Amino acid sequence: MKIIYVGESWLGSCARSLKEALARNSQVDLDEVNEDHFFPKHRAKWLRGIHRLLRQSYRQELYREILARVAVFQPDYVIVYKGYSLDANFVGQLRSLGVQTVNIYPDCSPHAHGERHRKAVGAYDLVISTKSFHPALWQSSYGYANTCAFVPQGYDPNLHLVASPPVEQLFDVLLIANWRIEYGDLMKRLAVLLERHQIKVGIGGPGWLQHRSEFPADWVFVGAMVGRSYVEWLRQGKICIAPVTREVVINGARQHGDEDTTRTYELAAAHCFFIHRRTDFVKTLYCEEKEVPMFDSPEELAAKILYYLPRSEERSYMAGRANMRAVAFYSTDSRAAEVVTVLSERLAG
Repeated sequence: MKIIYVGESWLGSCARSLKEALARNSQVDLDEVNEDHFFPKHRAKWLRGIHRLLRQSYRQELYREILARVAVFQPDYVIVYKGYSLDANFVGQLRSLGVQTVNIYPDCSPHAHGERHRKAVGAYDLVISTKSFHPALWQSSYGYANTCAFVPQGYDPNLHLVASPPVEQLFDVLLIANWRIEYGDLMKRLAVLLERHQIKVGIGGPGWLQHRSEFPADWVFVGAMVGRSYVEWLRQGKICIAPVTREVVINGARQHGDEDTTRTYELAAAHCFFIHRRTDFVKTLYCEEKEVPMFDSPEELAAKILYYLPRSEERSYMAGRANMRAVAFYSTDSRAAEVVTVLSERLAG
């Protein structure tokens, strides 16, 4: 099948990982439009206003490029990863050309990014969500009439897969995640529960440095980590923490939160020992007793940290078991094969 794939291309992005896995699939002939090439990133505050003024022009350039590729390549599908930059009118324009439109949706709620994005997600012929709960709630909770299928996230074998265990680990406990209120509250409570123990903690990810003063002075904060640096830093932790936000509030309404994240698969592939927030879906992925221990509360997390920290052989055994399971089943190549199956069945139908 012929696919034009629209998504971000920076190393470590889920969009790039899935795109490359689809390109490796023998059933796919793939062309790409790298969305982030059309929207410059800025660090200086004075650039923010300029890019905001020009954003619609950037978007129109992206639209023209996609249409030009469609005209030449004549794809069966245009696949868009999340598609924050596309609106419903443009998705409708693609459909009017006879192209099947597919959105790979990685977030827990398509209502969390404004009205334009909410409408755009409903305009695709098909949404393939990485969230196990989306298909059952797609109409009732989110109000969409299009079809939603489920294919989970996975690890990128070209980036996250490491065959051997870490040799040197500088931190007792490590977390890399975007700062969220729930994650901040979890780590602040953990700081209280572990304050009598000399435990070296490292935290990476966007947003944490702004909250540095809320945590113990000896904790190490390194900011955003992407690409190879992300993987190498994960492997510096004797125990990694994999939190999820199990409920979100959007416009005053409570909605289902995450049950897994990309960390769920990346940590195992990188041969890390980790403790995961307990969810029904994660319990189907890993054995809690032999592969990935889990927690419900900060108190349970603290107790498991104190239990596993002096038990290096047990940590190594469990990390190896989780690695074997992830390598066998949870790669982006496996996920790409699932996506191709969904698309092939749709074409046949």
